[in-house]
Amino acid sequence: MDKVSTKITAMVLGLVLAGVSDRLHAQDTTTTTSQDQNGAAPAATGPDNASDTVENPPLSGLDVPSFEPGFGARSYLLPRLQVNEAVDTNRTGQLTTANGTTVNRPAVKGVTRALGSLTLQKLWKIHPLDVDYAGGFSWYQGADTYYQVHSLGAVQRYLWRTGQLAVRDSFSYLPTGTFGFNSFGGSGGLTGGAGSGGGLTGGLNGGGGVGSIGNPSFGSTVNQPRISNTSVIDIMQSISPRNSVTVAGGYSFNDFLDNPTGYVNSQQVSGQIGFSRQLTRHDQIAVLYAYQNFHFPQQDSGSFNTNSWHVLYGHRLTGKLDLQVGGGPQWIHRYSWTAANPGPPPTPATPITNSFINASGRASLNYLYSSRTNMNLRYSHAANTGSGFFFGANTDAIRLAVNHALTRRWRVGLDTGYSYSKRILNLKTTQAGNSTAYRYWYAGGTLRRQLSRHVGAFANYQYDSIGFSSGFCSNANGTCATGYGRHVGLIGLDWTPSPIRLD
Repeated sequence: MDKVSTKITAMVLGLVLAGVSDRLHAQDTTTTTSQDQNGAAPAATGPDNASDTVENPPLSGLDVPSFEPGFGARSYLLPRLQVNEAVDTNRTGQLTTANGTTVNRPAVKGVTRALGSLTLQKLWKIHPLDVDYAGGFSWYQGADTYYQVHSLGAVQRYLWRTGQLAVRDSFSYLPTGTFGFNSFGGSGGLTGGAGSGGGLTGGLNGGGGVGSIGNPSFGSTVNQPRISNTSVIDIMQSISPRNSVTVAGGYSFNDFLDNPTGYVNSQQVSGQIGFSRQLTRHDQIAVLYAYQNFHFPQQDSGSFNTNSWHVLYGHRLTGKLDLQVGGGPQWIHRYSWTAANPGPPPTPATPITNSFINASGRASLNYLYSSRTNMNLRYSHAANTGSGFFFGANTDAIRLAVNHALTRRWRVGLDTGYSYSKRILNLKTTQAGNSTAYRYWYAGGTLRRQLSRHVGAFANYQYDSIGFSSGFCSNANGTCATGYGRHVGLIGLDWTPSPIRLD
């Protein structure tokens, strides 16, 4: 392997915040309290009178419980900058695609990233706003190629005494999938929390949801720029002190920009309605119905829709533990076409439909063992767009993240995830051939050292692996690779100033 440059070039990213208009400022009647500049930024908890909903939001909704205390109404801006230098291996050799052609994959000797993030929380009395952005660029030195990375999440809420309406959007422009944080250099890179508004991030990186509202992407074989977006409007209405109703609807899409690589574009329309009941101070139950419709723009590719019914249970100890489990039947209805035959005699493609029933569900555990140790475990089984490999997939995905403070300045983190996806529409694709399933997993760890009040250094290692089932190869001798492994190690520096008060 060629010698990798060890000099990290600091990149300054300009982050500009537009001013708040006088009209909106006049509506801000929220009382401002003092903020400790030595601590972390407060959580986006909204007005004081909404603290109960933030501490234990309805299970059937899109909001995720926070372990942060109820700070009250505060507005702040938090920027962050990071540079890291990575060695990315095992991206060499050849891979034979399903149509028999050979793709050369030059080894990537090193990757330099310059990243930044910006978190905004602006609290007005009846319409708080939360925005998270993370982005920058990556320079792949072995291939002398540059890729932009962008991830943006925003939530605008409109509150009234017994409920809220939320408008959410999660956007990303990334060279790889979202499961494993590859676009940001692995789990130790700058993930920024972008897209945290209501669990709309891909894979199991973000918050809750049941899979019906979201746009997950599990795995990637090459750097393939893609644009993904999810827009959602949801309403939560309390009908009594213990009972609430939630309604949500959204639209998502995935567009792969260099489509000669053969990834599958997709579109998704989703809707759900649920009822939640607070049993005790710590326990909740809920019932939920969700509908999804998946469409693929490619001609004669087919489509499918799902109907899911879930029963959910949640147990929460404020500031200590949050457990959620739920699931139920999922009915999948597929639409496809028979192949046309030029004859003789010629026969056109004819539509065919069929249905089947399986299960879907989710489980999550957030556990704060102590002030120094915390754990996050998530599992889901749900239908999705197929991550560009398939025309739809049923995916089992699990992710475990553990963080521990060794000393006041040293921290260590472990992160691993596994997904297994089975195709829904029985169609051949360029990336997966005639394979019926693929698995993707990653495992990594991070060691961090706080150098000063605002500057930190870190080292990260992550291994990724993807593999396809039989049917991936179509060449005569069947010698093509059915997957690959990838090692990524990086070192970096980041700068996180004190939150900037906006009140």
